[in-house]
Amino acid sequence: MHPAYRSHLILSFLADGAHVLIWTGFTVFQLTVVGMSPLQLVLVGSVLEITILLCEVPTGVIADLVSRRLSVILGFALTAIAYLLQAAFPTFPVAVLGAVIWGVGVTCLSGAYDAWLADEIGQERLANALLRGEQIARIAALSGLAGSAGLGSLWLGLPVLVGGLLFAFCAAYCLIAMPETNFHRAAADEGSTWRKLAVTLRDGVRVVRRRPNLLRLLGVLFFFGLFSEAWDRLWQAHLVTTFDLAALTPFAPIVLLAALGGIEMLIAIGAAELLRRRLRPDDADQTRRLVLAFTAVMVLGLLAYGLAPQIGVALVAFLGFSVARGLIGPLLNTWQNVQIDDPRVRATVLSLGGQSDALGQLAGGLPLGAVGNRSLRAVFVISALLLAPNLWLLRLRPEPRPILEVADITD
Repeated sequence: MHPAYRSHLILSFLADGAHVLIWTGFTVFQLTVVGMSPLQLVLVGSVLEITILLCEVPTGVIADLVSRRLSVILGFALTAIAYLLQAAFPTFPVAVLGAVIWGVGVTCLSGAYDAWLADEIGQERLANALLRGEQIARIAALSGLAGSAGLGSLWLGLPVLVGGLLFAFCAAYCLIAMPETNFHRAAADEGSTWRKLAVTLRDGVRVVRRRPNLLRLLGVLFFFGLFSEAWDRLWQAHLVTTFDLAALTPFAPIVLLAALGGIEMLIAIGAAELLRRRLRPDDADQTRRLVLAFTAVMVLGLLAYGLAPQIGVALVAFLGFSVARGLIGPLLNTWQNVQIDDPRVRATVLSLGGQSDALGQLAGGLPLGAVGNRSLRAVFVISALLLAPNLWLLRLRPEPRPILEVADITD
């Protein structure tokens, strides 16, 4: 097994297990322990997205110039610090500070991780590796769900604390075992650091401008971001408050949320395997059609989740939406990577995609949070309408990729 592929699978297990351990009950933790309102929940998310917006491209450029491995290590370390602080000091100001620190960590990982993996194992193996990593992540998530239910039953901040420690372990593992053999740092005599940053950013923007498919993909990522901040912050609040989840069963809400997450994970593992076996990584049109189909499922799921008259309907809608959303991620990453010919600016171009998503989340987060203070149902109906333009963008057939020599983007 290729060392980078092995590291990718190990990190997928550790990082996604830690993420699920934290986020299974993180909104409940913020609602009850920290005492935040729906608007404050989304406000913290908006602070996160502002941080990502400001740091996404600079950290991507640095990853292209200095070291993608170093960028990933910093990303995991900062993520660990953000969660450990929030577990130790459960107050709203610390939650805002944690969002800033985590936002910088996210940008260190965004673009750099996928670019590192593509360089180490090769573009032709990337889609298969990402889907396999998604399966491993889902298996890890089952452990995270069980851990969150058990630890959260003792104290809602305990999963946040343990998850932060796991992210710190990820950083330590990368420092010891993560290979970086196909990346070559810019030579010291190639100009000042700031000039190299500017040149790399300029070349990355030129690649996007000369690729109509990449420009359209940035638009698609914007609309995915437009609805997602409110969903990520408020879907648990909808079940807990709108349907009074605690009154339905004698179990703690975090136990029921963990059980729901476990069902979603099992479905997603099987769906990812079916997709992995049928996906042709070099067929961009097939990838586009799959993203279109899963986006349609997400739009319908959002509508059903917001309008559900009973909790059973809401749970089915949640499962359909979540499985489709989880499968779209690797497909979008593959589609974006296929369009990038020059590996020197890969992380920068991927970070531009992350910035487009962050812009969408920033634009949609606070308005939807304000709506959530009045009606959580309305939040998800509006979210479906905000995602719907992607159905049109994705129906457009991709334009043929022009032949572009490296010299064309460095003139």
